[in-house]
Amino acid sequence: MKKEKSIRYILNVSAFLCFVFALGLAVLLRLFKSEQFLGWYSKYTETLLSYEIWMQAYGASAVSVIFILLNYTVKAVIPWFPISCICVVAGALFSWYYAVIINIAGLVILFSIKFMWGRKFGGGNAEKILRKYDSVYNFIDKSKTGSPLVLFVLRFMPSIPVNSVSGLYGATDITYGKFILISLSGFAYKLFSYTVIGRNVFDPASASFVVPFMVLSVFSGMALLLISGVLSITPLKNK
Repeated sequence: MKKEKSIRYILNVSAFLCFVFALGLAVLLRLFKSEQFLGWYSKYTETLLSYEIWMQAYGASAVSVIFILLNYTVKAVIPWFPISCICVVAGALFSWYYAVIINIAGLVILFSIKFMWGRKFGGGNAEKILRKYDSVYNFIDKSKTGSPLVLFVLRFMPSIPVNSVSGLYGATDITYGKFILISLSGFAYKLFSYTVIGRNVFDPASASFVVPFMVLSVFSGMALLLISGVLSITPLKNK
């Protein structure tokens, strides 16, 4: 019981900090519109614009696409750059719609590799961890069908290892097509936010750069509160 309360306390505090961070960003965005800041920032706009033009002129190529997709592939095998970084790079190099397509393709590759691994070798450590939560594990494992709702929540939550979730669901009887569609749906707000951040990385004082961070913070806080609520009605199993 103490362990459960401790975990819920951490989740609630983390959610509160996410909301505070989002509020702080809103205040910061307001300060960015002040005349004093705009006067200082104008000195750097031309330099930042030149970097953006150079990146899109020389960085947006077929080689870059291959490099980005290769990073997603490597990410499925060994610890590598965070997915957020890969999405941001794609956004910085390409127009947002091309970047979104590239990132979706990369995520499909990443999800698929670990899903197929789970099909062949089982859920691994992720299965052992989720066995501690009766309701959640039963949603996933009952009749070996896998729970689409739990999959969506796991993709929606911040800082949940995507490879572990993919491997876990590969060990269930969920269809590959359903797995991919739900995974992309749950991850969508993060994918679009990271891509937009990359697209506007050369204009860090713009709303287009700051607002995605706010979206990530608010959604992350909501997800943490959701899990805290689940734990309040789903006690840890006794070891």
